[in-house]
Amino acid sequence: MTVLEVLQSTTGYFKKRKIDSPRLNAEHLLAHMLGCRRIELYLEFDRALEEEEIANLRELVRRRGQGEPLQHLLGTVEFCGQTFLCDKRALVPRPETEELVELLISDCGFEGCGCWNGERSDRTQSGKKIS
Repeated sequence: MTVLEVLQSTTGYFKKRKIDSPRLNAEHLLAHMLGCRRIELYLEFDRALEEEEIANLRELVRRRGQGEPLQHLLGTVEFCGQTFLCDKRALVPRPETEELVELLISDCGFEGCGCWNGERSDRTQSGKKIS
């Protein structure tokens, strides 16, 4: 099977299982399994997958079809522009949560304090150091 054929069959399977965004899920899983970015899949539509690659993907597709969150299968989740490790021990943040955080950041004046770039901020809004 080629990359394109695998994407099409996986998308169809996810549609039958009523998985949201079936094509996107298929792309993420295949890219993850191949160790490439999603855009690279489009450059390799005609590439034939090896049987071992198909077997590895089949297991991920089965688990996703049973409702396991995509982020748990990929091992990461993006939230507020940052990538976090994620597995079955973690809840997957909903898009509404990210919108709420963005609203709080803008309404409370936290922009530019370093809170979202991995730094710890020791300063108040006025710029004075917190003891």
